[in-house]
This record gives sequence, C-alpha cells and structure tokens, in this order.
Amino acid sequence: MKKHNSLMKRALFLVVAISLHGIMLAQTRTITGVVKETTGDAIIGVSVTVKGATVGTVTNVEGAYSITIPSTAKTLVFSYVGMQKQELPITGSVMNVTMQDQSKTLDELVVIGYGTVRKSDLTGSVSVIKSKDILSVSTNNALESLQGRVSGIDITKSSGQAGAGLSFTIRGARSLTASNSPLILVDGIPYGSNIDINPSDIESMEVLKDASSTAIYGSKGANGVIIITTKRGKAGKTKISFNTYAAINSLAKAPRYMDGNEYAQLKREANRTTGKWASTADDSKIFSPVELDYLNSGQMADFENLLLHDGLTQNYELSMSGGNEKTVYSLSFGFMKEKGIFKVNDEYNRLNGRVTIDHSVTKNFKVGTNILYTYKDQDTRRDPLNSAHKVVPIAKAYNDDGSVNTYPAPGYSTQLNPLLDNVDGATTDNILNKRFFGSAYMDWAITKDLKFKSNIGIDFSDKREGYFYAKMTLDGAGTASGSGAYITSNSNLTWENVLNYNKTLGDHSFQIMVGNSVGNNNYEYYSATGKGQLSPYTLYHSLETNTTEVKIGSDYTKVNTVSVFGRLNYKYKEKYLLTASLRDDASSVLAENHKSAIYPSVALGWRVNEESFMKPLTDISNLKLRLSWGKSGSSAIDPYQTLGGLGNSQYSFNNVQALGYYEKLFSNTSLGWENTAVYDIGLDFSLFNNRISFTIDGYKSFTSDLLLSRTIPMTSGYNSVTQNVGKTENLGLDITMNTLNIKTKNFQWSTDVNFSTSKEKITQLASGATEDTGNSWFVGSPISVIYDYKKIGIWQTSEATEAAKYGSKPGEIKVEDVNQNGTIDVGDRVKFNRRPAFTLGMNNNFTYKNFDLSIFAYARIGQYMSYTYNTSYKSQGLENGAAVDYWTPENPSNDFPRPDAGVTQASRLYYTTLGIVKGSFIKIKNVSLGYTFPKTIISKLGINTLKVYVTGQNLFTFSNLKDY
Repeated sequence: MKKHNSLMKRALFLVVAISLHGIMLAQTRTITGVVKETTGDAIIGVSVTVKGATVGTVTNVEGAYSITIPSTAKTLVFSYVGMQKQELPITGSVMNVTMQDQSKTLDELVVIGYGTVRKSDLTGSVSVIKSKDILSVSTNNALESLQGRVSGIDITKSSGQAGAGLSFTIRGARSLTASNSPLILVDGIPYGSNIDINPSDIESMEVLKDASSTAIYGSKGANGVIIITTKRGKAGKTKISFNTYAAINSLAKAPRYMDGNEYAQLKREANRTTGKWASTADDSKIFSPVELDYLNSGQMADFENLLLHDGLTQNYELSMSGGNEKTVYSLSFGFMKEKGIFKVNDEYNRLNGRVTIDHSVTKNFKVGTNILYTYKDQDTRRDPLNSAHKVVPIAKAYNDDGSVNTYPAPGYSTQLNPLLDNVDGATTDNILNKRFFGSAYMDWAITKDLKFKSNIGIDFSDKREGYFYAKMTLDGAGTASGSGAYITSNSNLTWENVLNYNKTLGDHSFQIMVGNSVGNNNYEYYSATGKGQLSPYTLYHSLETNTTEVKIGSDYTKVNTVSVFGRLNYKYKEKYLLTASLRDDASSVLAENHKSAIYPSVALGWRVNEESFMKPLTDISNLKLRLSWGKSGSSAIDPYQTLGGLGNSQYSFNNVQALGYYEKLFSNTSLGWENTAVYDIGLDFSLFNNRISFTIDGYKSFTSDLLLSRTIPMTSGYNSVTQNVGKTENLGLDITMNTLNIKTKNFQWSTDVNFSTSKEKITQLASGATEDTGNSWFVGSPISVIYDYKKIGIWQTSEATEAAKYGSKPGEIKVEDVNQNGTIDVGDRVKFNRRPAFTLGMNNNFTYKNFDLSIFAYARIGQYMSYTYNTSYKSQGLENGAAVDYWTPENPSNDFPRPDAGVTQASRLYYTTLGIVKGSFIKIKNVSLGYTFPKTIISKLGINTLKVYVTGQNLFTFSNLKDY
C-alpha cells in the first residue's frame, strides 16, 4: 500500500511539473533577427534589450541575435555607439533591423572639447564637415576641404608648388604680431596645419568658433579650434577599402608677358621718350647687331613655356578594419606622388601608415592606441619664373648642339638663362621629413555615471633640407657654387586626464567634466652653409669642402605648459541649456608672476521648439537661440623673450676674424598674456522636417594686451622691447543654410550655402600712438592693409598744365589728391584692406539613381592685393616684363605709364600703386561626377561598394583681373 501511494505521489508531481513548464513556456517567447547598417554590413555588439526590463543580449559576428522575452514585452530597444537608437514594437518572432548613422539625425553626436554632446544640445558655434565632403577635394592636406564649406574660415594656399602649405584664420585676425593660426587637434592631440593623414581615414572635422566652445582650450584655442576625428575599427567581419585617383595639374591661366616683338616696341618707345629713337631707322642705336639679326629673323624664346608642363598627382589609400566583441582594429596605408608644373625639381612624395587598436579589458575598462608614421620626400627649387619673365625674349634659349645657352639674349651679360637650373646636377634642393605621431588612451567607466579617461600623445618629427647649386645657376649667379643643410627636430608630449560625470534627475540633466593637461615642446635646429664647394658630386654631403662664407648655426628651445580645466553642461526639460567652463593656463614663455591666467566662458541655449506654445507650428522642426561669452589668451611668442639675450657678431682682432656678443634682447619681467573676449549670439532654425535649416551667428571680439614689439630710445642700448600694448576688435556674421530642394524615389537635389563677413580694426597702439606707418598699423583701420597712394589714371596730353602743378607730365601716373591741398603728400595715402569683405561658398548635390553630381562654387569678395604682375612692367626697357597697355601719345591709355629709358623703376613716382588691385573672384572650385555600381552586380565579385568618379578642381575663375 505504501508502495502504491509513493507511485501516486510521483505521478502527481510529474503532472504538476509538466503543467508548470507549459505555463512558463506560455509566458515567454524568443525573438531572432539580424542587425545591419544601411550599407548592408552586419553590426557586431549591438545591444538588444526589452524596454522597461533587464532582459538583454548583443549581436554576434554575423549581426544576429536571439533573445527570450516575457510574453508581456511590447518593445525592443536597439542601441550602438554612433548609431541612432531605435525603439521598435515587437511584431513577430523575427525582427531584422537596419540602423542609421547618428549623423543623419538632429541628435547626432558633435565632438567638442574633451567630449561630445548632442547637436540639439549645443550652446556654442560649431561647424561640422563629414567624410563625404572631405573626400570630395583632391589635395595633399585634408584641411583644404574646409574652404568655402565652413562659415568664418578663410584659407589660402601659399603657392602652386607641389606640397605647398596652407595658411588660414577663423573669424579673422586678432593679433598684430603673434600667431593667428587656430589650434588643430587629431584625436585630441595637437597636430599642426600640415595634415599628413589620408583623407579617407578622417571621420569628421569640427570647427569650434566662439569662445564658449574654444575657452576650454584656454590659450591654445584663442584663434579657434579644429578637431579632427579619425576612423577606428568596428566589430564584425573584416572590411577592406581602397580609394585611388589620378589628377592632371595644368596652368589654367597665366599672366602674359611680352614676346620679342612687343619687347622691341617697348624698348623703342622707352628711347623715343628720351629722344634717342624716332623711327626704325634708329634701331641700330638701341639694339646690338646680333639682337637686330635675331629680331629680323624671328629668333625669340618663351622661357616660361620652356620651364612648365602639366603636372600629375597620383594617390592610393588602402584600409582594413574589423574585430570582435573584445578587440577592434584598423590599418591603413597611403602613397601620394605629386609632380608639379615645373619640369624639373618639383615633386612631392608621401608615404604613411596608420594603425588603431581598441581593446575592452573588462566590461568597464578599455584601452586603445592610434599610431601614424609619415615619410615625405620633396624636391623643390628656387622659383625661376621671376628670372624667366625678366630675360629679354629676343633670345636663343639653346645652343646649336642642344646645350643651354648661358646668356641667351645678345648684349645682356647679366641675364642668366633660367633653364640653367634644369641642367642635370646643376641644382638640388631635397627635403626629407619623418614624423611619428602616436597616442594611447585608457577609458574607465568607474560607475554608470562616472567615467575617467587618460590620453597621452607623442609627436616627433625629424626634418632635413639639403641643397646644392652650381656656379652657372640662378643662385650661383656665375660667381660660385654653394651648398648647405638644415636639420630640425621637434618633439611634443601631451598628457591629459579627464573625469566626466553624467546624471539625469527627473527634468534635470548634468554633465560635469574636470581635467588637467601637461604639454612639453622641444625644438632643435642645426645648419651648415657655404660657397665654393670643390665637387658637385657630393651635393650637400661634404659641406666641409666649401671654401668661402662658411656658416654654422644651431638653436634650441623648450616650452612647457600646464593647465587645469572644468566644464558644466546643464539641461532642464530638454529646452533650457547652460554651459560654463573654466581653464587655468600656465606657460613657461612668459615672465615670472605672469605665467598663469584663468579663462572662463558661459553660454545659454533655449530650444524654443520644445515649448508648448510651439507645438501647433508643426512646420518648424527646430528653433534654438544661443548666447555666449568667453575669454581666451595667447602666449604665441618665441621662448626666452622675457629673459633678454645675447646676439653674436663678427669683428676683426689683430687682422683675425673673431666672434663677440652683444645684448640683443631687452628683458621684460612683466610680459604677460594677450587676452581676447568674445560675445556670440546664435540662431538655429529648421523647417519642414529639417528640409530647410539655418544657422546664424553674430559675434564681436575684443583683444587687449597685444604682444607687440615697441620701439624704445637707442640710449637704452636696444632698438625695441616686446610688451603688452595695443587693442583690436572684430565684428562679424556667419550664416549657414542647408536645403533639401527635391526628393523623389530616383532623384534628389540638396544645396549647402555658407556666408561670412567680418570687420576687424585696431583700437589702440603702443604709447597712445594713432599710427605706425612702418608696419602699416592705424587706429580705426583693419589689421592688414596696404598703405599707399590711390592711382586714378594716367595724365593725358590735355592735362599737361594740371599735371605740372603736381610735378608730373602726360604719360605719368596720376594719383588722387585726397586732402585737396594742391600737392601730393603723405596726407594723400589711403588704406586698402587685404581682408575680404565677405566669403561665400555654395555646394549643390544631385543624385539620380546610381549617379551623383556635386558642383561647388567659392567666392572671396572685396579684398585688395599687391599684384606683382602689374609692377613687373619694366618701363625702362632694359628687361622684359608684363604685356600691358601702356601710354603713348598715339595710345592715351589710363592703365600704365609711358615707357621711359631715362627713369628707373625704383625712382618712378607712385610706381607701387600699379600693383594695388581688387582681388575679388568667384571660382567653380570643384565639380565631381560619380557612379555607384549596383550591389546585384558587384556582390558576385565579393565587393560591397564600388564607385568610380571624375573630379575637376578650379575649373573656372571669374575676376576683373584679366591677367591673373
């Protein structure tokens, strides 16, 4: 009986257990699926959770997931760093998801100083340019892609030579003598303006413009900040990307110089003015017999054409990335070869390699590194065009045996043939630059809300330039060969530690950041030069064989900086925003007791569209008002200026050369920071679901305590001293507009426009002076001006009496009597602003099915420039020059004065006014047409994306300068 009862109990237990299991099965279910990017690639590590519950999982290497959830669950949440978070209702047992890049939404993350914020939460003035626009410009420096695409930034290229550098300002200039260049960071570490990174390795570039954004960088950010964020690896299957292009570089248009016949006529007119020539019967009086023979036989040379050709640029970029849940990596390699427009010694080669590794040691502890090595080999040369344009074109460039004719123009024994520099082995100027740029970080999520990051960066560069020129070259000038070498090494160490605390309490959100930064810069320089080198074969590798003018030089500087900083971001009800920051900077270059300064900033934001009274206005997608104030400083002077210093001089002692020293720098024990305060008011406005969006910023900056070199009485034993004197102001406006004009199933047209204008002026100079004519500085005038007379034409024959009152005669330059006192004096000089009145950029993007077309136009309007072409008009007739419309009695031109063999260029009245011209232009800077192959075709080849494109840069330029 007992046995029977035991069996009954076991059976009953089994039935109950089976029933409970069935109930449990009925209360849960399993959802599976795959998560991909818009490109179709699987995303590993996506967090998949049940909204309101702790149930969750992550996707595997195939992007697949499987999650068992309660039957009552209604929503799954998919989140991944850099992707738009998605909350999707559960619709079945299979849910495949495509995640979009966060940059496509208003809530995209924007990189700011030592962190990121949502774009909608920005209180400062920040512009962002993404990878697509960076890649649209074929250049050796990715910063060039900012030109015309970011309001407030003004970029110019130093020259057209291969590997030429860039110079630029953000929101105009502030300082008169200290640097106006912005701070440029790569992944948080200072890099400089010569960006050697492959454009395809750059994720984005953020330009921080107002003081609220830049004050967190203190003195380093006084002139604006550009933050470059590079691409890193993503978990998933290995991706291989290859980008390449080849470009032909040609001289689109060049100023025209005189040919042989035009020069001959110029020389006749110049001697006609002095009475030496009256007709062609007098040609023998002004031309040598050989010159006359050349002229009559048409023997002429176009030296510019013989020096130039079409250049070629080749660029190859290969990258690879991948990883798993614990470790991700990326590798990239680049090779660029640029042959410039000079036929000889104009070449730039760059090799670089980059590796990034990010490894999760534990769930909340992560480390990583980013290493870039660049090797640059550049052959450069002295610009021969100045000589080429001066040599008389009635000339024979080559001898009958094909060798270069040393003195091509008969009778001109001082005019060397510029083609001498093209002879093999005649000249060499080679620059080797090796650079190691590496950083490593540690990221520790101490708690859910508290995170610590330590970032250390090392930047070491080693540069060597060596040159040699033979006796019969432009530099040798027929007197002696020469050689030299310059060796420069630069090392920078940056170590920064940042603690971030994020907390949301109901309607209140806080982001508190504190940190410190330590910087160290060491610079070493060595040089050795001389003339009379015995053998050309050793180039610059045997400098001790130079026999004359031997010089040895060296230099060393060290700069240390220490900073502590903090920032508070506060948000209330998603509509009221506050940002406040404080930074304490200390720099070793300033005087004792003046090395440290504190720089605060504060900004307010109001997301008006979040207010209840805005809800009925559904066409307004975004409306935000911003107001900010901040202060920053600059210590951009050479080290040791506060200490005083000695200079060396050579003198004869007992008929032997000796070396002595003299007091060169005056010690200034009170030299401190140059300070800038900036006010900014901004408006962000979007309509029709962000189809039309505007960003408008008005700003005014005040810079005081300028670091200026002040002239002091010679009785002190010095010429000048650097002091904190002077003030400047800058008032400006930046406008950016983005529109989606048309969007259909197969066709889309969007437009991006940006406009910038700024008016800078000097408000105070040293010792209360109102002007410094030597430096062209004037209180109430822009910082950079040309100070000269204003040319209003050429005196005509009918104005001979009036011209005589001013000491001139017909055919000479006529300038304006500004003060109308009946004479031309210093009071008639005027200021011509070198800064543009405004800049404008417009980019139109069109897509039709798999085709895409972009057209980018850029304008720089209102600036004056010193146009050397106009001043290369050689009115004396002793050299060739610009082919211009000059005055003669039969040709009463108002453009250029009458040729005159009796007046040198240097002594000709008001000659410099010829070069003052308005440099406004509108340029079709970039046109790109591309085709992306359908996935149905390329997937069979194992290729994920394949695009071919053709690009033209600087295709058309519209300007009043017909010869520019």
